[in-house]
Amino acid sequence: MPPAQHHYVPRFLLKNFAHGKNPQIYVYDKSDDRSFRTNIRNVAAERGFYDLESGDSVLTIEPSLAHLEANSSRVLKKVLRQRTLRCLDADGVAILAAFVAVQFVRTKEHRLRFEHLSELFAERLREMGTTEANIEELVKGPPDPREEKLFGFRAVVGVKDIIPHFLNKAWVLFETNRKSPFFISDNPATLHNEIDHSPYGNIGLTVRGIEIYFPLSTTVCLGLLCPSIAVEFEKAKRNLKLLDEVTPGLADKSMNNPAAARAFCEGLATGTPIQIVEDNVTMMNSLQVAYSTRFVYCETDTFALVERMIRDNEKYRNALRPTIS
Repeated sequence: MPPAQHHYVPRFLLKNFAHGKNPQIYVYDKSDDRSFRTNIRNVAAERGFYDLESGDSVLTIEPSLAHLEANSSRVLKKVLRQRTLRCLDADGVAILAAFVAVQFVRTKEHRLRFEHLSELFAERLREMGTTEANIEELVKGPPDPREEKLFGFRAVVGVKDIIPHFLNKAWVLFETNRKSPFFISDNPATLHNEIDHSPYGNIGLTVRGIEIYFPLSTTVCLGLLCPSIAVEFEKAKRNLKLLDEVTPGLADKSMNNPAAARAFCEGLATGTPIQIVEDNVTMMNSLQVAYSTRFVYCETDTFALVERMIRDNEKYRNALRPTIS
């Protein structure tokens, strides 16, 4: 019997970006610049992806992932139906945090980084003048598929160590309309940071200013923001309130986009979706393009952004990956 088809982006999540009774989704393939439509069962999946052969037996983590997905599906449906994060109790928040954390490490891209880092290390040694013989001793050749699977298994099993980094963020919902839909990709948990931490990197789960974006549907995206960002908006909220009390209308006159600032403060405080403009949607969608291994998905065939990003810079044809300085 051939191995079962395993999705590294769950079907219940992909369904939120599909349409029709037999859920169809549009796909952009970055490798050959083409888009097409297909059933969600055909995307973000690979046969035996979560199976690992050990002697005559096969180890699998698929049942554990299926259990998490069942609980997570229930939680996400509730959030999308009620359009607020405040509908979640402590258990619901914990389930959703675990789901996003697992999705962060369960994808094909996460496994490919294992191979990529080995290649980077070897290249760095060459730049330092190390002989090929010494490089062969220090760096193994390309990992075989079994090693990559084992790396992926360890990441999923050890995910409990990173779940707190998702729980301690400020959680917000962002909402768009169907004319400017959110993308999702084969590697949907994306990171962004507006703070320049030079000479150090600014991307990491614990780095100050980090923003994590995880699309939940065509019109809703979950944002997990560094607490430092929430603190600044709390200050802004208090200042707005003070200005409104002292001189009504002054705050609106002194700010570039007071409505957006007030909406963000309200969303942080209440858990209700923050309505965002097209530029914000473009930014979040560009992260899906940048982090995707190969495929970007959308409810509609609207991939001009993907085409433009790749045309402007070929690096976006592959996923953003760690570098060695």
